[in-house]
Amino acid sequence: MIKLTGNVSRKVPIPGTDFSSQSFGAGMEVEVSNEATTEVIQGKFKEMYNLLETSVKEQIAANGNAVHKEEKEEPKKAWKKGVSRQPASEKAKPASPRQRTLIERLAVQVGLTPEEKAKALGVKTLSEASQQIKKLLDTPKKQGVAK
Repeated sequence: MIKLTGNVSRKVPIPGTDFSSQSFGAGMEVEVSNEATTEVIQGKFKEMYNLLETSVKEQIAANGNAVHKEEKEEPKKAWKKGVSRQPASEKAKPASPRQRTLIERLAVQVGLTPEEKAKALGVKTLSEASQQIKKLLDTPKKQGVAK
């Protein structure tokens, strides 16, 4: 017997979270007889690949992630509107020092008053910090503010 082994895996970005992804995968082995022709073996590989690819796409869809490019952009649009798609555990994590530093720099760049800057730095969670950074990036610079 000849053993054919196939694996398909995909990494999909986690909506609303920068620099994170989820992995999905499927694998299988099939056997063909020693007398199988090249065409039979190639046909088995094609069948196996199609089955594995379909399985991975179903896993991705079952987890609420998009498979097609148009569908992948939908979470980004929702994030821009301030809708968080992060899991509750992500929302509860405290804002990172890097996020706070970035917020402080952006506050200076856009020319926030000391009171506005203090309010911007009042974020507590990772999610709040991400939303504040997005808001500051979208804020036009005030007249007379140095770069």
